[in-house]
Amino acid sequence: MNEKDWLIVRTVWLHKNITRAAEQLYTSQPALSYRLKQIERKLDIRLFDDSSRGLVFSAQGRYLAQRAESMLSDFRQLKTTLHSLDGPQQGELRIGVSSNYAAYRLPDILASFSARHPGISVNLISGYSEAIFRQLQREEIHLALVKDDFGWREGKRLVEEDNYYLISHQSIDLALLPWLPQIRINHGPHISQLIDRWWNANYSLAPRVAMTVDKLEVCLAMVRRGLGYAIVSSYLPLEETLFHLPVSVAGETVKNRTWLLYRHASSDTSVTLPFVEMFEDRGGEGETFSTMA
Repeated sequence: MNEKDWLIVRTVWLHKNITRAAEQLYTSQPALSYRLKQIERKLDIRLFDDSSRGLVFSAQGRYLAQRAESMLSDFRQLKTTLHSLDGPQQGELRIGVSSNYAAYRLPDILASFSARHPGISVNLISGYSEAIFRQLQREEIHLALVKDDFGWREGKRLVEEDNYYLISHQSIDLALLPWLPQIRINHGPHISQLIDRWWNANYSLAPRVAMTVDKLEVCLAMVRRGLGYAIVSSYLPLEETLFHLPVSVAGETVKNRTWLLYRHASSDTSVTLPFVEMFEDRGGEGETFSTMA
């Protein structure tokens, strides 16, 4: 069905009268009746029930009429978006980003985006992935760059993938790890579960957490001075002087994955689509060194 078909179905549904609907659509009653028959043949349905009480929609007809409003809205949105994409994009793009991705990977991406699309201003919020995802659900932001896809059913793209590493000032005996001081970074719940999964697969004792910090720079400074080991993912270049070992479970390296989540269609597609397109050629970039929010 095309846009005109949906408009016909909606108008006939509103008026429940072929003659009045034809007047509203600036066509003749025979022409409208013919078009309705064409819709029935095309879909192999009956729009109306036989009744002496006038025009009565069938169950199929009622369902089609109820869908007409949303379909016409989609057509209008599609036209608006296509026309807006024909010229320089303008507007505000609201992005939610996990903290360390915002600090170590996003600046170069945003600089390139702003150079390509100077008419789009960016409103950036950073934090834990779980909190950012809730903002996306509430439509407080247009896009989310987070550490899980959270079962998101709309647009999503795996944009980067890094390994987790155990790092230390010097080589350490992994069998002694439960008794050695750990420098723990405040991860969000999702990442903490990944790390706990690895730990529980290898040790029966809880880790000896000597320090809890909220910044990667603080964590690395402590590790460099031999104050403990840490578990981080590869956002930043790994220093050659540090001992590092991939963290794995059942022979599979524990991954730090960054997902771009977005809606397929919205009133702001003209500002979201250019940002999504920035990641088309970035598939799987990563593996440098870091931790995550």
